[in-house]
Amino acid sequence: MSHLLDDPLPEGMFSPPEEAIIVFARTSTWMQPISDEIYKRLAEHFDTKQIMEISFTVGLDQLVSRFHATVRTDLDGITTEATNACAVRMPDLPEG
Repeated sequence: MSHLLDDPLPEGMFSPPEEAIIVFARTSTWMQPISDEIYKRLAEHFDTKQIMEISFTVGLDQLVSRFHATVRTDLDGITTEATNACAVRMPDLPEG
């Protein structure tokens, strides 16, 4: 998880299909346009149905994450520990 935000991704750490998914998910999560190059990399490893499933899964995760951020869901200790170990840090909430 600690290298998911590296750009470029570390060579040889992920398989080419994994890299294509990571780049797609990262780009989509940051609400940037999916370029023809990103789509082409996905299409090298996945058919149209699989790309739709990847897109839906990434989008659903974004929806759930944004919901929890909006309602400020309390996290249990195990989840907090795992979240703090992630490369994408939780934002500090204002007091009050």
